[in-house]
Amino acid sequence: MACSDCQPDPKLRKDASFFWIEQEGYDNKPCNNCGARHLDIVMADALAVMIKCGCRNNEAKLFDVGTPLITIGCPLAFAPRLKTDELILIVDNIDQQVAVELIDIPEIKGVIKRVGTPAQSVGIPDTDKKPHVYELLAGCDMRCDVVASVFGELCIYKNQSKIHIEFGRESPEKMQVLERLYVQGHLTGETVIDGFCGPGTLGLMCVLAGAKHLILNDAWKYAIENTLLNIEANKEILGMELEKLVDTSTMPDIGDEPVHVAHAKGNGSVIDIFHGDFRKLLEIVDDFDICLIDTYPSINAATFVKDDTDKRMIII
Repeated sequence: MACSDCQPDPKLRKDASFFWIEQEGYDNKPCNNCGARHLDIVMADALAVMIKCGCRNNEAKLFDVGTPLITIGCPLAFAPRLKTDELILIVDNIDQQVAVELIDIPEIKGVIKRVGTPAQSVGIPDTDKKPHVYELLAGCDMRCDVVASVFGELCIYKNQSKIHIEFGRESPEKMQVLERLYVQGHLTGETVIDGFCGPGTLGLMCVLAGAKHLILNDAWKYAIENTLLNIEANKEILGMELEKLVDTSTMPDIGDEPVHVAHAKGNGSVIDIFHGDFRKLLEIVDDFDICLIDTYPSINAATFVKDDTDKRMIII
């Protein structure tokens, strides 16, 4: 939020060309008290750098800079004020030289080059498909979403050039599914599989809901690495200690036969983490109460359900 000494919202028009924004003038100095600047001011400075470097022209608009990702993601009813290293940009049509100049802007922590279209999910749709990743051109791509539910809150860290961007309207709906399962008595004291765990969000929430045994699995190496990081980062909230069984740097980017990567225990719960094909995981793990299937929006999740009559499989 703005402090009492911050300048008012600059009300820069997102659809106006930078030429007109510059003509109207804007104050890009940080607040003398808190040192923060409005998001739109930071984006205007980024656009000025891109125009200077020749990858945007004077008719470019704030919309043309790229997708701004706040490094600590939480629901906001207003544009935030940013301090040092609190913004990651996902940008189209940019090279490394421009990216290096962009991270000279104090608030910008990292610059990621988008590959393909925004509709293409980052990661792998299936084990036989080619990975789709963005390219980190400069800085650091690690950011964190604060994810809330009736069970509590978790900090979910992601390397955003390799992990699907998901925050906002989608996440609360998924939390509502978990909350309904909890009310119905399907989580507390149960064994839960999160078959496409990504950075671990849904599965770790199940631990907060009282799951006795959680099995996390993903075929994408970078999802597993972020999952392990998130167990470690939230260990006090979860009440668990993590033990790694495999050096993740030696794992292939796409897993096939499930490999038991790590486990964690404490507070009456156990977590086992696997890297491999979900379908093959079900060949070796068949004793469970609930299996969460959370694939990308473009994937037909029903194809991963092993039995149409198996009510233990929950598509989220």
